[in-house]
Amino acid sequence: MLKLNRRGFLAAAAATVAIRPWSRVLGANSDIRVAVIGVNNIGKTHLMNFPKIPGVRVVGVCDVDSKVLGQRATEFEKEFGAIKQYADLRQVFDDPGVDVVVLAVPNHWHALGTIWACQAGKDVYVEKPCSYNIWEAGQMIKAADKYQRIVQVGIQRRSLDYMQAWFKELQAGALGKINCVRALYYNRRESIGRVAKPQSPPPEVNHDLWSGPAPTPILRNKYHYDWHWYWDIGNGELGNNGPHVLDLARTALGVKEFPRSVWSMGGRYAWDDNGETPNTHIIHYGYEPAPIIMEIRNLPERANTKENTKYRGLGVGIVVDCEHGSYVGFDKGTVYDKAGKAVREITGEVGGDSGRQVHRENFVKALRSRNTSDLNCSLPQGHLSSSLCHLGNISHRLGEPLPLAAANERIQSEPLFGETGRRLVEHLDANQIPLAKTTIELGAALTFDPESQTFPQSPAANGLLKRTYREPYVVPENV
Repeated sequence: MLKLNRRGFLAAAAATVAIRPWSRVLGANSDIRVAVIGVNNIGKTHLMNFPKIPGVRVVGVCDVDSKVLGQRATEFEKEFGAIKQYADLRQVFDDPGVDVVVLAVPNHWHALGTIWACQAGKDVYVEKPCSYNIWEAGQMIKAADKYQRIVQVGIQRRSLDYMQAWFKELQAGALGKINCVRALYYNRRESIGRVAKPQSPPPEVNHDLWSGPAPTPILRNKYHYDWHWYWDIGNGELGNNGPHVLDLARTALGVKEFPRSVWSMGGRYAWDDNGETPNTHIIHYGYEPAPIIMEIRNLPERANTKENTKYRGLGVGIVVDCEHGSYVGFDKGTVYDKAGKAVREITGEVGGDSGRQVHRENFVKALRSRNTSDLNCSLPQGHLSSSLCHLGNISHRLGEPLPLAAANERIQSEPLFGETGRRLVEHLDANQIPLAKTTIELGAALTFDPESQTFPQSPAANGLLKRTYREPYVVPENV
């Protein structure tokens, strides 16, 4: 098992690898050689779809789980032929036969993996959220700029041209002034269960390498995926699926900077389990000319059902309320006039793999042009949408538990947020949560400075912009 940090690891091979620019220049006809790192979940779709792009060869696959690694290699070879296997991502970065890496690893590895890849002269496609915290994203941007790397963030709906064209119409006043943008993620989940003590990692997993910067007890039955619901290694549902809908909301509104305030309310209900992150969560982002309000619901429409709840017919996506009408949609949507009559459909070709394939193709275009402006979701754009999730989580983690009625009363000072809170209470009631006995975390109402990317009035919030890292898996101060 490798104990060196990446710089030490590479020094044994070639002292200049960590700092030299990529010597292999991609021309219009050069094959792009890709390795996919992390293939248990979404990484599998990258592994099996990047080779379908002309001029792209997937030459390597990497995972800390030997069982998953072998299975994915076998699946790949049945369709595409031989592929090299790696047990450690540092081996990928050290391989001169790899030009590009795809990082589909847990959130706490996104920043360090991207920085190490940039230092090794590799371009990167990194999954959302692009970072585990706000500070890390800034370090990633510095690394990409310093080493002149192309880095795409996997928020793929930015590559749906028809949707982006509609958003420009909205911003130009197609429905008049925008009053509010709601981002929804209503998706029923089950409890992850409860364990009485930390569990042993599966024998096929290199748990030290999986943990990387963030060692934490394994307080879950399901080793893979359920890490999302623990603060040391995940960002909850907000960081898991929030980037997709918050990016749509931000793009619809046309804002290209951070909000100046954030406020939240939420909690974890109905499940007696070890999870830490909220399964019911609302967040108010103070943007001009209109706020963005995020809503997360992991409980069903009502108790004893498996149906997902809906808002104006939508479970996942955005609702844009305007002066003269509204828009409701996700990959496609409907425009309504002020009376609620459907007047237009916004639709187009999503493409394969829920829009990811056209996003991959966009990435390849930028790889060939070596122009970051060709990227549909560059690191700065991915940072904005990912860090909206971090802002909401910081507000939540600095909150105070209050009786549900008292907390809901507090947020009525923001009328649109207050209406959202009333619907949240109704949803808990429908799930037979005893309202009179229930508390909820009323998040800290925080002011944020978009320029410095800090909280000018909250040292506690600034303390959550960054984390303490475990050697040797440290996100560097100087990239």
